[in-house]
Amino acid sequence: MHRHWLQVALATYVLLFAATGRADDWPMWRYDAERSAASSERLPDTLRRLWTRAFPPRQPAWLDPLNQDLMTFDRVLEPIVLGDQLFVGLNDRDQLVAFDTRTGVQRWSFFAEAPVRLPPVAGDDRVYFCSDDGFLYCLRASDGALQWRFRGAPNPQHAIGNRRLVSAWPARGGPVLRDDTVYFGASIWPFMGTFLYALDARNGAVRWVNDTTGSQYQKQPHGAPSFAGVGPQGALVATSKWLLVPGGRSVPAVFDRRDGTFRYFEINAGGKGTGGS
Repeated sequence: MHRHWLQVALATYVLLFAATGRADDWPMWRYDAERSAASSERLPDTLRRLWTRAFPPRQPAWLDPLNQDLMTFDRVLEPIVLGDQLFVGLNDRDQLVAFDTRTGVQRWSFFAEAPVRLPPVAGDDRVYFCSDDGFLYCLRASDGALQWRFRGAPNPQHAIGNRRLVSAWPARGGPVLRDDTVYFGASIWPFMGTFLYALDARNGAVRWVNDTTGSQYQKQPHGAPSFAGVGPQGALVATSKWLLVPGGRSVPAVFDRRDGTFRYFEINAGGKGTGGS
């Protein structure tokens, strides 16, 4: 059943975008940087299946009872579309794959050094994705050639995480693209430091970095104060003014998109059992 659902989900994506010829792009998860999930493209009254591709079940990071219902960012395939190509990250193969939207034929693939858990983003013949190896990658969309990569982790240290060898600071703050800037985050353990970046989408040059929010002393959901801060897990959101950073089981954090200034994070908001972003 799970395998069939994944197959139909990817096929449906192709129906939506390929059945009308050159439809509007869907260049990131939920369409745009604000994750509105709405496009101006009008669908035809009748859709027809063009092709399908079957994939084995995903291998999500969090399977334990405490996390599995709130940490669902890598449970299913989340394709994006740019031009006549569909891109999807595979957390079981450490891979980003490009397919022809008209035929379903694989055009190219690129391997990272750890699972690819968050949806990619694309624009201007470039596609960006992050990996548990701690890097953000920029590939040429047309052929998958590496243009540049940027390590969000402070050093190459590795550890066993979620049954895999990964960076001690895995990049799970999924990228978002706005105004020629790509944003992403690395580190899921705030006490080890949290790293949020704004990079020039063309060359990977750093526009700003915030590495100061990992160890904030604040009240925890169980009532006791402790050092804890932002731990990016999920796809980032970029509005005209703010950068919203999901924190897995916690509420999202808010930063100024222009310079990375921290604005809000309250881990205890709503009390114990609240959250999931």
